Order: sequence, then C-alpha cells, then structure tokens
Amino acid sequence: MDPRTPPMPSAEAFELALTLLGREDVDEEQAERELLALGSEHGQMRRLLVWLPEAFAMALIGHMELGVLLPRTFTASDAQGELHELPLEREPVFAAGLQRALAMYHEGPRAAFKAICERSSLLNAIDNALNAGADLEGATLSGPELLDIPAETYMGAHHA
Repeated sequence: MDPRTPPMPSAEAFELALTLLGREDVDEEQAERELLALGSEHGQMRRLLVWLPEAFAMALIGHMELGVLLPRTFTASDAQGELHELPLEREPVFAAGLQRALAMYHEGPRAAFKAICERSSLLNAIDNALNAGADLEGATLSGPELLDIPAETYMGAHHA
C-alpha cells in the first residue's frame, strides 16, 4: 500500500478546534457539533479533535525533563482490524498542532494550553505512570493508538 498524507483541514476548522479544545467547559460532543456545523467533514473533524491534544501533550512532555523519548509513530487499525504502525509525519494536523503548541507553551494563553493537553491520552499515560511512582528516565513513549480514525486515512487504497 502506498503511503499518503490526508489533506489538512481548513485553517478555520483548525482554529475553531483549538479554541473549543482550549475551553474546559466544552465537551467533545459539543466540539464535534460546532466543527461539523462549520462544514468540516467528519473524518477531518475527528482528526482535529484526536490529534491536537496529542500534539500539545508532546510539546509539554518534551519540556518536562522526565528523560522520556517521544514517539515517532502512531498506530491505527484498518478495515480488517489489522494494526498498522505509521510515522507521525503522515498526519499534517499533528505537525501544525505541534508548532502551535510550542508557540502557546512559550507565549500563552497557558489556560488554553493546559486544557488542550488535559484531553491527551499520552499525557494521561504519563500521569498514571508518575502517580504509580514509575521512573520514566530513558523510557520511550508509545505513540497514540487511533481508535476511531482508520489506517486507510494514511495509506493508499487496497486493490480489490
């Protein structure tokens, strides 16, 4: 299968997703509704809501001096349920989100930065490990496992 990079959602959808995720009083369902109302396609809306928190969390984890190695890949299942490991560069929302996260980490607003990070499964895993007393020095984080974004998003189509 040929690798492919899915299209970047519109700048308007990207900004709206950041605004919604940065507000603690907005739940995921409300964020989904507002992005769909803007005209965002379902797959792009899910990619924004899944990837932006992970990008922000990686920016934060990179500044935490825990000695952990950040992931370079993520996993997603295809229609047959087979798991695929894919490079993070395949997701343009991740790269754009990471750039924005680094800027927001240094320049603020801090409250929005924190709210976006708190939606991340990666940061959750780190918090759980630290709360359990784990030493993460030298550990490599696993990349996100996408539960509702199919691997086909990042791979060329199968020939039937």
